[in-house]
Amino acid sequence: MNDVTKRVGGLVWAVCLLLLAVAGCSDDDGTRAVEPVPTTVEITPASARLTFIRATQGFTAVVRDQDGKVMSSADVSWSSSDGEVFTVTGSGSGGTATAVGNGMAELMAVSGQASGTAAVEVRQRVARLEAVSGDDQQAVRGTKLAEPLVVRLRDQGGTPVEGVPVTFRPRPGHGSVSAGQVETGVDGTASTEWTLGVAAPRQSLVAAADQLNYRFRATAITDAPIPDLEFRAVTLSRDDPTVLETVDVMAEIVNLGDGATPPTFKLAVSVDGQVVGTVDVGQLAAGATGNAVVTVGPFPTGRHTLDLVLDPDGEFEEWETANNSASVEVVVVNQDRLAPGESVTVFSEEAGSVLLFRIDVEEASDEALNIVLSGGAGDADLFAHYGDRPGHTNDYRCNSGTFTTDESCQMVPTRAGTYHVAVLAFSSFGPSKLEVTVGGRPLEPFDIELVFLNSGTPSQDAIVEQAAVRWESVMGQEVQDYPAFVTDRPFARNQCFRGQPSVAEEIDDIRIWISIDSVDGVGKNIASAGPCHVRAISYGFGTFYSTPALGAVLLDEADVAQMESEGTLLSVVTHQLAHALGFGTIWRIREWIQDPSSPDKPDADTHFTGPLTIPAFDAVGGSGYAGARVPVENGGTRGVADTHWRESVFGDELMTPYLTGDTQPLSLVTIESMYDIWYEVDLDAADAFSLTSAGRAGMAMPRGPFIDLSDDVADWPIVVGDQKTGRVLGVIHPRRRR
Repeated sequence: MNDVTKRVGGLVWAVCLLLLAVAGCSDDDGTRAVEPVPTTVEITPASARLTFIRATQGFTAVVRDQDGKVMSSADVSWSSSDGEVFTVTGSGSGGTATAVGNGMAELMAVSGQASGTAAVEVRQRVARLEAVSGDDQQAVRGTKLAEPLVVRLRDQGGTPVEGVPVTFRPRPGHGSVSAGQVETGVDGTASTEWTLGVAAPRQSLVAAADQLNYRFRATAITDAPIPDLEFRAVTLSRDDPTVLETVDVMAEIVNLGDGATPPTFKLAVSVDGQVVGTVDVGQLAAGATGNAVVTVGPFPTGRHTLDLVLDPDGEFEEWETANNSASVEVVVVNQDRLAPGESVTVFSEEAGSVLLFRIDVEEASDEALNIVLSGGAGDADLFAHYGDRPGHTNDYRCNSGTFTTDESCQMVPTRAGTYHVAVLAFSSFGPSKLEVTVGGRPLEPFDIELVFLNSGTPSQDAIVEQAAVRWESVMGQEVQDYPAFVTDRPFARNQCFRGQPSVAEEIDDIRIWISIDSVDGVGKNIASAGPCHVRAISYGFGTFYSTPALGAVLLDEADVAQMESEGTLLSVVTHQLAHALGFGTIWRIREWIQDPSSPDKPDADTHFTGPLTIPAFDAVGGSGYAGARVPVENGGTRGVADTHWRESVFGDELMTPYLTGDTQPLSLVTIESMYDIWYEVDLDAADAFSLTSAGRAGMAMPRGPFIDLSDDVADWPIVVGDQKTGRVLGVIHPRRRR
């Protein structure tokens, strides 16, 4: 290389270095490096709405260079176009807007020569409506309240909201306001003046804004206090009477005024616009309530409207008369009379229809009332009941439900009073004959089949059999046999208690297993007894619970020997057989037990409400008893409470939990309670018994030695089986399992 070449090469490199210093030099691929410059700023979110003062919203700015690449470390400055709407703080890519006042403004983020904006609106939303003043005032009716009604609206942050319309609307008849709609001022308040109405002592007005409201109340007074009657409730003795029945209309009336009514005032009842009854109601003081009953009917079939009006002739001034009326409806069904010795032809083409009949018996008889349905095709079921007509076939005491039209109910004894009969068309049926007679038909006796699983001595077994005969004499006739165990639905072994055999045969009328065996020695758990299986009939619209088909009495052999020697074994076994037959053990499923004390209400006034048991209790001296009738042992003690008559009332009676006295009579009360759980009974089988004066006062405490039958009610499950099919309808489980 010569000197000239060297000088030329050096010059080229010098020029190149100069150019690199000015604009950079190309790489081997011909590109040149360029310094990034902020070109765009994008803010997210692009807009925001703040609904209360001091509400905040965060924003993010993304800066990109001329090539669209994110410049994560670019400097960003934030600003608000109107500081009276919102302020902004932040540096770098994050900024926060804080609401100051209502309005629209722009949020700006700047990086270099690039900028971006987002729209921000502050619009307060009402979150609270509060009364400031004017509530609970009092003024003479028809005059303006002394203080205006003032409300204040606030947003979520508690700042008053300006410029929102508030409506003030009195309830109809409760007066007027000076302004029905008022916009809130800068302090968030709106006000109006309220002039009270003249028609009601207690008046109200609603202030509302943005789906929020507040109810102002005021009391109107008069120069002379006046009453204001209103129906608090109207109920009927029944809303489905028959054409032979009357209806008691029971009204609860309240005086809402500030003055008393006259000494008496009238209540009128109209049926379909025609007045049918009027009663006088006694004086009601201000704020007092009273009750009145008007009996109306009978009515023709169909739907009828009953209108009730207080003070129908406007005999005295009231605050308001629009509240003096009430209406209810009844739907009347047909019912025909049928006297003993008469028959009638019945039929129906509509499955599910019910034909109703009423039998009025003037003279009682020890013989049975026979109600027999016979002949014709199809399937009809027969129901009969003594006393008030049940509202549903489930509640009739006698039910006969074969697969044909041959049905019968024999009710023992024939009682003076009213019987009701229902014929249910299980399918279309008839023509069939429905006949009613007194006596003249044989009664099948009630059978208790005793099965000794563990026998005692011959004399002990004989006493058990004697107790069963006693109960067979009490029952006026048999109950329906239970054939369903014969089918493919036998009663499984050990289903009730350990050692219980299976059952695969027809039961007539009840089978009771007896076991006299070693349990726990003298003086502890003497016995355990109760049903194992209860009959029921299911018609697809409810279940009718009837009497037990299976039961058991388990006795401790040591106690049995001692009680035999003391002469008390017969009473104890008779008591236990009553539990197996259902006394105290199926009361709950029949809903005759009220206010039970177990498990956790020991002070409850537990009582049995069987409709025939209550008058029987009255007949033995209980009519003056102060508590609920018929009193049942309370205290909540397992195996004692809710399943026996109350010891402090009944004293020596057989079915108390502690057997006292020289004898333990089986009273008329106990026998009628068996009638109320659907047995037919012989009232003449009752022992002589009456409450003592201490019993009537609830203070008949045991005197001398007694037999403690605590915990004698069995705790095993009771199976409920369908009388027709044998299908298990349910299992009633005890509170604790054996």
